[in-house]
Amino acid sequence: MSKARELAELGAVYDSGALSNRNLLINGAMQVFQRGTSFTNSSAAYNADRWSVDNNAGGGGQSTDAPDGFTYSLKVDPGSGSSAIRQAIELPAAGEGGVFRSGQKFTFSFYIKSDNAGEAINIFAASGTNVNATTTSQVNDTSTGLTTTTSWTRYTYTFTSNNVGGSDTCYNIVPYISSPSGDTYWAGLQLELGTEATPFEHRSFGHELARCQRYYYQIKQYENAGQYTFTIGAIGGTNTHCIVTNPQHMRAAPSTTYSGSVNIIENATTLNSPTGFSSYTGTKYSRIEWAKGSLTAGNAAWVDIDDATITFSSEL
Repeated sequence: MSKARELAELGAVYDSGALSNRNLLINGAMQVFQRGTSFTNSSAAYNADRWSVDNNAGGGGQSTDAPDGFTYSLKVDPGSGSSAIRQAIELPAAGEGGVFRSGQKFTFSFYIKSDNAGEAINIFAASGTNVNATTTSQVNDTSTGLTTTTSWTRYTYTFTSNNVGGSDTCYNIVPYISSPSGDTYWAGLQLELGTEATPFEHRSFGHELARCQRYYYQIKQYENAGQYTFTIGAIGGTNTHCIVTNPQHMRAAPSTTYSGSVNIIENATTLNSPTGFSSYTGTKYSRIEWAKGSLTAGNAAWVDIDDATITFSSEL
């Protein structure tokens, strides 16, 4: 795209009052990978934050093969299925309005590179949950004649949304290749109001991470930063508990998982690993507990996380 064209498009966006926050997608530049950077089996699982990989993909992850102006892309090994990625966009509560409504025009743009040229690129947008590239109730499904190349290419697709109901919780954007014969790489995904594809809206890593953490975050030991320590208390001599402030106001009370091991220290005495884990979560704060006998009720204690990971998820 020429500079003159970019300036003209940005001028049109400015006139409509939407120079910033144009991109309705989160982590479109594939900067944030809280769950890891390499995946061996990605069927219906999140790889890059906010991007799930559907349909029995064989894995993939973060790649430094990226178009000009970008640092990373999302690599998808198709495995036995399609190269389908999906972002579920949170809709406002019923009666609150918002941009996602039947009859609204949107423009979706993205960069893609494929191991093999000439494979058909499909796109669909659908309201509701649990949709993927084989959902029969999909809307705006398109075979527009877009095909892959072996070099980075930007594509755009303009569509009119429909079938958005007041009870729907999310709106899904799903670009996919039905029968890929090699790896695909995705970057610079943007969804915006109107019929013009404007230059990609780059946001800082910190800004994008904060958006992602509304839906998912982890507590763990990072790199060489040492152990992560909770200050806790003993309850009734059998449980420890601590309050966690979520880094962002989460979409809903998150579900939690716990893996690895921790050490409980009470009055400078290190106890054996706890025998159980439970959580009581909310959108702003969560309480996590480890079950462990031989504690003294009311004593202060702390928990050191060594190789443990605690996840909090309120994904759509």
